[in-house]
Amino acid sequence: MDPASDKTVFAPRAGIKSDLFQAGDVVGQYSVKKVLGQGGMGVVYLVEHTALKKQFALKALPAVLAQEKSFVERFKREATTIAKLKHAHIVNVTDFGESQGKLYLVLEYIDGGSFEEWFEKNRQPGGGAPPAEVQRLMDQILQGLQHAHEAGVIHRDLKPANVLLEKSGEAKISDFGLARAVADEEYRRTGGTASPFTGDSVTTTGMMVGTIDFMSPEARNMRPSDLRSDIYALGVITYYVLTGRKPHGMAQLASRLVPGLDQRWDKFIGTCLAEDPAQRYQTAAAALTALRQIQQKSGGRRWLLPVGLAALAAIGVAVWQWPRPAPPIVVAPESQPAVEAPALQLPAVEKLLPEPLAAKTTGPANRRFVLTGLPPGAVVTYRERNLSVGTTGRMPLDLPPGPQLVRVTAPGHVDWAGEVGGSENETEATVPLVLLPPHPVRFTGLPAMARLKIGERTATADGSGAAVIELRPGRVTLTASAPKYQTLELGVDVLATTESIPLEMIRLPPPASVLVKLPDGGELKFKWVPPGEFFLGSPPDERGRQRTDLTQAKRDIPKGFYVAETEMTQRQHRTLTGKNPSTSRALGDETRPVEQVAWRDLVGTGGVLDKANEVLRKLGLPYKADLPTEVEWEYACRAGTETGFNDGSQLTSERDDPALNALAFYLRGGAQDAPSPVARFKPNGWGLYDMLGNVGEWAHGVRSAREPVLRGGSWKVGPVHCRSASRIELTPETRPTDAMGYRLVLRPTED
Repeated sequence: MDPASDKTVFAPRAGIKSDLFQAGDVVGQYSVKKVLGQGGMGVVYLVEHTALKKQFALKALPAVLAQEKSFVERFKREATTIAKLKHAHIVNVTDFGESQGKLYLVLEYIDGGSFEEWFEKNRQPGGGAPPAEVQRLMDQILQGLQHAHEAGVIHRDLKPANVLLEKSGEAKISDFGLARAVADEEYRRTGGTASPFTGDSVTTTGMMVGTIDFMSPEARNMRPSDLRSDIYALGVITYYVLTGRKPHGMAQLASRLVPGLDQRWDKFIGTCLAEDPAQRYQTAAAALTALRQIQQKSGGRRWLLPVGLAALAAIGVAVWQWPRPAPPIVVAPESQPAVEAPALQLPAVEKLLPEPLAAKTTGPANRRFVLTGLPPGAVVTYRERNLSVGTTGRMPLDLPPGPQLVRVTAPGHVDWAGEVGGSENETEATVPLVLLPPHPVRFTGLPAMARLKIGERTATADGSGAAVIELRPGRVTLTASAPKYQTLELGVDVLATTESIPLEMIRLPPPASVLVKLPDGGELKFKWVPPGEFFLGSPPDERGRQRTDLTQAKRDIPKGFYVAETEMTQRQHRTLTGKNPSTSRALGDETRPVEQVAWRDLVGTGGVLDKANEVLRKLGLPYKADLPTEVEWEYACRAGTETGFNDGSQLTSERDDPALNALAFYLRGGAQDAPSPVARFKPNGWGLYDMLGNVGEWAHGVRSAREPVLRGGSWKVGPVHCRSASRIELTPETRPTDAMGYRLVLRPTED
């Protein structure tokens, strides 16, 4: 293969390191043995299950991608989908997870090498591999492809390197779907894509994913593509392994390059490589049927009835012939050199036939006859030749006198066979195709109550996420919609045997912020804090660590929530409760945080939480107001940091700390008069102000919701008490002071 064109195309502006794991590392339940290979998807290792002592292949993705939350979520979704593919000719995914901040997949270990390596060992010098073996392997690849397509999974990067072989010679397709997921994230992260023609491109209006030599015209031109792009790639592979050449430009037919090759290979390859996807095989099943009709010995020989010359003289000539094959199909003269071009120019099957199929006879001249009313993609079989119908719905034939037998197969229709051209004056006939009856098809994976629409038919998903619609076989376009989900528009192939089709709708992200209007015209602004993991507490060696700090441990935040952008101000508290208990109210600046707030003022009957939830109900907002747990508080405070302060810095001084001065209002070398107005200092990474200093904030304690704590330090304490891990344990009966305030959170009430 050409080294430059055999790489999956995406835009890595920074290289992928090959030292993700070392031999002897334990990843999940697997012990790393050695590196098997490296590519755009990351690094592949040979691993052994520590308990089963069975070998697997572990594919670790680049660590930089695991830092992107959107990619992690997409990777898990695609891995879940691909793990459902269970077939003898697909490399099955057995597990996936995360270790040391790196995502990984666990797959069957296939020890016979790749199809690419098999080809290099079995090809003739400068030519292709034995056609019989090519047909056997392509048959197996199509079986795996058919299974994936019927499950709604498209490969998008099919090539010999992505097909692995067992030592027994059985082919298995690998890397379903995930190459695209990696490429998408690399593109988004780097802002460009690697172009095979002009170097790095910074275009942001489209993206190219795949391997150039095996990429369909629509994918190469960054247009929407579907399963027929996989059919195109399969045609390129077939041409290459049969001839040893890649079909660049006006490629010669395979039968012109391989002496004695059955010309039905040309028909199969030409249909796969049609420029218009509508002219290709519409399903892997259709391509598989066509492939199996190819014989390995060249057909169409002429035979003479063996009789003696004396008998011929006595009774006349008794010569008869079997039909000869159609003349060789020529796309470009042999004298014309192949033109190197980035796009394949092999035309659709009908265009490959320079003249309608003629039946050679020794009788009267043939006549032009046209079959009409045929759906695109139908196949007309006449004299053992299969002809694909294009968008015109017409198929011209040259027929001898008398009725001729033809057969028509078309997606979604009952197969038809009969005689045409019985009348000498008849020039065309409409084939009376009958539609297959509709049958129930179950669409799964939808949100409950999602609305599914196909043509004029609609259905609503039940509580399990399934919707049933009766459909005729053929290609259909569906639209699925549901609140809080992106509308899904998708084309799928429905076969007579299709019972279920899995779908996946992408949930819309929650709004980045929520505004709650207060009765006096003011507002509370909340920022979205996403779910995730973090280290709660402080390590033993953190400078300034106090005995009340929690021991550092990894904690999970399974659901996102909203956190007030600032501590509750005196004006906001007065609007909710009708009171302002703050000592500093005499200063006349109600943008300062409210203080002198007791625990019972917040959680008691008729307290702040009851008042806030009453406002939310009147506004019709789907949230519940609450105080954070201290795990949630510290997670929101740290905003992804693990240091003493939430900007990534550590404590440097226990009195006047330059590292803290830009972040917090605290006791700096002398007494302060009152807390500062809110939002005067630098916010943390999630846009939250004054998480450190100003006033301490009430939170539900980690041991019990009835054992409250104060978090974040205050204007009356030094830097050591303003660290992210700092906390003070109190009781619900503790009398309030002018250093006690609070900050609300909102929890979504709808799933």
